[in-house]
Amino acid sequence: MELLLLLVTTLGVALCAAIALWLASIPLRDISIIDMFFALIIVAITLTSLLLAPVTGPLQWLLLALVLLWALRITAYLIARNWGHGEDPRYSKLRGWVNDERAFIWLSLRKVFLLQAVVLWLAALPVQVGMQLGTGAPGWLAVAGTGLWLLGLVTETVADRQLQHFRADPANQGTVLSTGLWRYSRHPNYFGELCVWWGIWLVACEAPFGFLTIIGPLAYSYLIVNVTGQRTLDKKLAREKPGYAEYMARTSGLIPLPPRRQ
Repeated sequence: MELLLLLVTTLGVALCAAIALWLASIPLRDISIIDMFFALIIVAITLTSLLLAPVTGPLQWLLLALVLLWALRITAYLIARNWGHGEDPRYSKLRGWVNDERAFIWLSLRKVFLLQAVVLWLAALPVQVGMQLGTGAPGWLAVAGTGLWLLGLVTETVADRQLQHFRADPANQGTVLSTGLWRYSRHPNYFGELCVWWGIWLVACEAPFGFLTIIGPLAYSYLIVNVTGQRTLDKKLAREKPGYAEYMARTSGLIPLPPRRQ
């Protein structure tokens, strides 16, 4: 019963946080703020879960640390990258779906903010269950999960830094980044992001029934691969950048692998 109450409460927190971001997006005329601040929705879910946890032991503090460190890095990076650059073209295309601004405002609430809130709530299920049901000292699953989390955090940090340096050089405009981690994966930053959340799921498996929260990383993986990330970006870059189709042909889409011979 306590777990059900927690899940209902955190869903309400996620929806309220998303609505707050939606309200902020209206005067800014920029719904891209959901990309910059989405991690704060998961932080709000995590803190609520900790406050409602029956015990606060090592597992709870470990989960809190993993989420906060991830959120701090990705939020700082996305704000530095996106702030002041206007609305992401992927979102601007939605404006063509309706005839006026008022209709678009309500469309963005349904199709962007509330939808992402639900997916993020699902992604955070391992954290919620681990906070509520976790007892005792973390074991080998927590060690393995933390290792995978660390691999993911380092990978996405390095990949983002390499991309940032590449974009900062005017000589690279219109070309494809195919060095560093990007030689082995077209989206090493997304690969790192998924490692973070599959690692958190492993940590949550220390709690009773934690393995059932696999729906969380599965939903997040689907969102990143099929909706907002890999496939959408591949289509966009294939249209805009000469040589990207060739890059796709030789480079793994997500998991870093040696380049394919052509």
